[in-house]
Amino acid sequence: MINFRRTLVLAIMTTLLLSGCKKKATPQEVALAFMHAIQDSNFDQAREYATKESQQVIQIYSIFDGRRSDAEREKIRKAKIEVVNMEENGDKASVTILNSSAHQKEVLQLVKESGQWKISLTFESIIPNYIPPAATGAGMDSTTILSPDTTSGNHVAVPAVK
Repeated sequence: MINFRRTLVLAIMTTLLLSGCKKKATPQEVALAFMHAIQDSNFDQAREYATKESQQVIQIYSIFDGRRSDAEREKIRKAKIEVVNMEENGDKASVTILNSSAHQKEVLQLVKESGQWKISLTFESIIPNYIPPAATGAGMDSTTILSPDTTSGNHVAVPAVK
């Protein structure tokens, strides 16, 4: 019985020690995991890699994603995503991603939040020419700015995971 207790205590202590040594994800790892979640239209998982302030931006992006055709989604899923550059400066980092389907580079901004790297998104990162509500003048709010233009046939561009 004493040997069983010793073995149990040793197993618990080993587990606690190993869990304390868990490696924190690098900016590159977070950027790739985030982009892969976006590729898979797994926005709940993408939110795990993003700052609290980025949650609304991911929600807007998910609405755009829902309007894509199956062919567009398949192209996104098959795209090769790779890190081509990373710069870290204290609690901020930027990771440049090359997306094979869009044939363009995208720079993701990251910040440390509670000691972990998180993607920091803005509306400008998913909606080109976005004008923040404070700069738009009286009578306009974010719902006016974000409403799609259904009369012109133009589509709103989204991040480079096309």
